[in-house]
Amino acid sequence: MQIHFGIKKITKKFSIFKNGIRSMQIYRSETTNDPQIDGLEQFTQKNISSGEKNSLFAWGFSATGALGNENLLKLRKEDPPFPRKVIKRFPRRMKFFNPKFTIYDGAAGNGFTVIAATYRNSSHTLFGCGLNTDSQIGFQSNRSNEPLVCVANLVPIDLPLEESNVVSKHRPTQERVVKVACGRAHTICLTSHDNVFTMGNNSFGQCARPIVENEKYFGSKKISKIDYDHSDPIVQIECGLDHSLFLTASGVVYSCGLGCDGQLGNGSFKISPILTKVQGDILGEKIISISSAADCVLALNDKGQIFGWGNSEYGQLASATDNAQVNVSRQLFAKNQQDFFVNVAASGSMCALSNRAGRVCVWGYGFLGLGPNVKHLRKPTELSPILFGSNDFKQTKIIKLFAGLNQFGAINDLGELFMWGVNNRGNLGIGSVSDISYPHRVPIAESVLKLSLGLDHSIAITKKLM
Repeated sequence: MQIHFGIKKITKKFSIFKNGIRSMQIYRSETTNDPQIDGLEQFTQKNISSGEKNSLFAWGFSATGALGNENLLKLRKEDPPFPRKVIKRFPRRMKFFNPKFTIYDGAAGNGFTVIAATYRNSSHTLFGCGLNTDSQIGFQSNRSNEPLVCVANLVPIDLPLEESNVVSKHRPTQERVVKVACGRAHTICLTSHDNVFTMGNNSFGQCARPIVENEKYFGSKKISKIDYDHSDPIVQIECGLDHSLFLTASGVVYSCGLGCDGQLGNGSFKISPILTKVQGDILGEKIISISSAADCVLALNDKGQIFGWGNSEYGQLASATDNAQVNVSRQLFAKNQQDFFVNVAASGSMCALSNRAGRVCVWGYGFLGLGPNVKHLRKPTELSPILFGSNDFKQTKIIKLFAGLNQFGAINDLGELFMWGVNNRGNLGIGSVSDISYPHRVPIAESVLKLSLGLDHSIAITKKLM
């Protein structure tokens, strides 16, 4: 097998034995002639200059290729030949991006990364790197058309987008990807024409298409377009591990995929390969945001109220029910809510929220942010604003929250990023591999706009401070 990055063909092979990726053949590079991507090479080494467009940083476990930099995979002279830099402990700008790119969104899956972006001279609007065991970054092949199990640099992902000749006054621009979401081994993308495409593993129907028994996902060219009522367009997409969530403009939530913990919220614990409407307390509510990194789901409505469903083994939904699995949505904190919430984040076993004032509360089980002695809370407990850079001389507030499987991230109104949680792969980006029980600021010398947390790596979209 070979790794191919548009502008390069890989020739020298080695194996990676880390993180359960055994017998993976990866190759290094020589120049080729891709007419559409060839022009990218001269720009890939340049940083985004001041005043230009957004940039992208990545950090954490590099041996999967998810950090998009093959230089991190140079081999040690030993047997077996492990990569030199398996863990990148600090954020590093992905070399692929430069002023000629416009970045719209990015997502980190389990060992892979997907980016929505446009480049001036290319029709591609989706790019990916990392593990491709289930074609979660599309069909990628070498010159012999043999599928690649891993790609070390960002490569274009071909999508069946609408051609420019169908652009009309209702859709005045050519279709491009604007939002992406990644699960354990599947990817969802939303386009500017309100179309939704899925690719990758569909064992539980998480790609919203019929489940095919014994389907082979490696080397698959299957990309599905979800058929739904465009009169109420999908505006947000979210992936848990093996399920998918879709939020429409009117505030309705649909789901598909694995449902054994109730994470589909449709009243069943079964799998579903078709979109089904989430039932329960959110019916009739206008939901504006959803979050799910694993199998617990939180949703926020336009009244600042929070709803939840799915896994509650660690008391994530304890304010509404004592059940360990909840298959319909339940309103949380309904009896005593006195605040207006604006952000929610659901990890595998813990949850977080923030209010209008930018105060953050956490509950559940894990590294909650309250120190090493507090690992389980059934009720939301506030984290001190001091932990997020606020003091007598600098008043700040949290404006965005993000969740990974075992981590949290928070961005304040100055664009500063703070992270805490499990850190054994360096995925918190703070220079160590020790688990962190308090929020720590991540050293990125740019304003952070968005964070996405994979299983063992993280990515952030940023812009220049000046």
